Amino acid sequence: MKKLIIPSLSCCLLLVIGSCKKDKAFSEEGGDVKIYMSQAVSNTADDNGYTTISVIQRATGQADSLFSFDVNAYFGGSGYAHAPGDVPVTFQLDYSKWDSINAARQTAGLPLFEKIPDSVFSFPATTAVIKNGSNISENISFKISSKRIQKDHNYMIPLGIASVGNGYAINTSKSTAFFVVKAEDPSLDRTNWTINEFDSQEASGEGPNNGRAIFVLDGNTTTFWTSQWDGFEPPLPHHVSIDMHTTITLNGVIITRRQNVTNGSPKAFNVDVSTDGSNWKPAGTYELASVNPKQFFLFATPMAARYFRITVTTVWGVANSTFLSEIGAF
Repeated sequence: MKKLIIPSLSCCLLLVIGSCKKDKAFSEEGGDVKIYMSQAVSNTADDNGYTTISVIQRATGQADSLFSFDVNAYFGGSGYAHAPGDVPVTFQLDYSKWDSINAARQTAGLPLFEKIPDSVFSFPATTAVIKNGSNISENISFKISSKRIQKDHNYMIPLGIASVGNGYAINTSKSTAFFVVKAEDPSLDRTNWTINEFDSQEASGEGPNNGRAIFVLDGNTTTFWTSQWDGFEPPLPHHVSIDMHTTITLNGVIITRRQNVTNGSPKAFNVDVSTDGSNWKPAGTYELASVNPKQFFLFATPMAARYFRITVTTVWGVANSTFLSEIGAF
């Protein structure tokens, strides 16, 4: 399945029509003019006619952002190059093939499609007009809430032409486009990240595969960084800083505590950011809940950063040492 990723918070998708498919639509039906949906013959669709759209899910605490995707209609037929008058085209969700599509997927052992909830999907304007002298309508957009969309769901939007004005017919073989919508994790890719520095780590007491700062970037929640405790236990605060190796706009951090251990688990912590690793700016003070899942902490204002530092100032229970399983950002 071909995949189209939308990375920005406010974006618009125009699916481009390949010339060979466009010519085919124009030459059908012996020259009779029929209206078809541009995205139904889009080159971004896979062999099943599905176009996959990935929406970056908003993190906890972030405001909603609506992703917009354009659709339009074409005036197709060999008898006319352009519409001789305005032609209104109305779109709607078309579930007429829903049961047969999911039945085929079930037979093939594929996950079934889910109807996208009304709380996630909206289609404010449903009518576009192919203007006099044109062969394509203006774009109208459906919108997806990046806050309300949920991960691990197989949403599909079947959007099609419902009616056409001025007596023109619909090209029913090219009247519906199928959009498969996926929610992407907002976490930044950590592939090139490294540890910048730390105040202490447990180099030996946790064995060869635990305790050191590098383990907050290994993607494994069973490993962890811990401040030193074997032989000497420095008092709080404790910190570790990350080098992302590129300066970006940072919206917040993601923290995963050491799993199933409460005493010594971070409670209050500060975040500081830097573009050069020497001059630091405060990004906020936060409190980590004593739970296992990763937790998102949104900055009050997005900040330019190449480096960021987590400094644990208090812990759950009574301890001088502390520990973290994973550190990320968004």
